Amino acid sequence: MEKAPIGQARVTVAGNGFASLFFLMYFLESPAFCAGAGRLRRLWSPIDITLIGTGEFVYFPAIPEFLTGKRTRRDVTVDIRPFLKRRGIHFVDDQITGVENAGRAVRTATGAVYPNDALFLGTGPTFRKDAIAGTREFTYSPCYGPADMERFVDRITGLSEGVIYVGFTINREDGFVAGRTGPMFECACLLDFALRRRGVRENFEIHLFSPDRTPGEKGAITDRLVERGIILDDGYGPAAFVEGGMTDPDGRFRRADAILYSPPMTGPAFASSSGLPVTKGGHIAVDRYGQVPGLARVFAAGDCAGHETPPPWVPHQAHMAQLRAQAAAANMRAVLRGQPASQRYRHELSCILDMEDDALWMHRSEDGRPPFRNLFPRRGPRLIAVKSTLEKAFLFYLRHL
Repeated sequence: MEKAPIGQARVTVAGNGFASLFFLMYFLESPAFCAGAGRLRRLWSPIDITLIGTGEFVYFPAIPEFLTGKRTRRDVTVDIRPFLKRRGIHFVDDQITGVENAGRAVRTATGAVYPNDALFLGTGPTFRKDAIAGTREFTYSPCYGPADMERFVDRITGLSEGVIYVGFTINREDGFVAGRTGPMFECACLLDFALRRRGVRENFEIHLFSPDRTPGEKGAITDRLVERGIILDDGYGPAAFVEGGMTDPDGRFRRADAILYSPPMTGPAFASSSGLPVTKGGHIAVDRYGQVPGLARVFAAGDCAGHETPPPWVPHQAHMAQLRAQAAAANMRAVLRGQPASQRYRHELSCILDMEDDALWMHRSEDGRPPFRNLFPRRGPRLIAVKSTLEKAFLFYLRHL
């Protein structure tokens, strides 16, 4: 096992989403840092850390709640530069565009090159917006960030009647769920609630469509959609999104006054051009330890990375990013000491589907472990408070600790 050079090891973290922030939390092995602690950490720590990103963290799981007015852009965004400063982490406002020298350097959009002794890639997903023609021009998505969701809310607010389609497509080339399913189910239910609250629900059709749902599909989510009068277009995928709606593969036009859609997801564009090992579906290849095969001291986690032999139900989600980042952090510390990686991450799906007047805890794990030792019910409006508490705790941590 090759050990990092003697002296202060340089660690570069690419991206500032869930995976990168969880990685830093576990890598530093300290839950909180007070003002001034960053300078002290730099003095005694053998690790010099640089994060390259936008400096703005977005809590994406809360964006569907824009539909009911419970959350706004201000609620879900955090300037993470003070968080980094408290930890003595250098921040570079830039974007990774390439990995060079077998992972020992990264190039950015400004042309700068940053060498490292260890690299963590948490750059988030790329959405295949060109997989269906017209996606960029004629659809909105909560997955693109607050601004796009605000435009959709404005569009819906201006309608007194209409036909609204909510849908998603999954990239299944790597054998897992590379797409945003949960947020789109949540958006359909919250949209129903918002229209009922306005007293105009009977004037609208809400359709849920996906080529990745089997016609006649059963289950708790399906039951909740049916209860709300949401029309299920299971198995349907449009040939193109066009002005005023979409076209079917047979050329038939479907009217849509607004379309909320999440395209399939893949890894970063720079992965293959940088010579990184890439999966069939376009993700950065990693093993169960979070390591990029064939590259020393290069790790990846979160939506940019694939999985080694995943079960088919594993999703891209914040909770899975946390589990993967935790293992990657422990294993990077080990390899920097010249020891082998030994901590594997668990495959687990866990999220609370908020419907405003009801909620479902969707959970599945490869080891059968229940969420929070089964302290909470799997269904009921009380779960909304649980989800809100988890959100507030994480955002408080980023803003103040």
